Amino acid sequence: MELSIFYIHWSFIFLAGAGGAVISDILKDNCLELPKKFDGKLYLGFVGGMLIGGAAGMAIDGSLATAFMGGFTGKAIIQRLLIKNN
Repeated sequence: MELSIFYIHWSFIFLAGAGGAVISDILKDNCLELPKKFDGKLYLGFVGGMLIGGAAGMAIDGSLATAFMGGFTGKAIIQRLLIKNN
């Protein structure tokens, strides 16, 4: 019983982060980019943002509000870090 509550809690944290990433994508350019395959490469679109946002939300702490904000800003922070390293 306790283990299932643990998984449910972290599922909500992941979904809060993913939701933050979706809201961020919508506010950025007023649309969601669908996944597509182009020249043999798979571009994840907003699904990739949701995965990154959910992971960022789980990495921060156990609060839904901070998980949402982590998802909202997680993609931008990772992109800035990648640009600095190049």
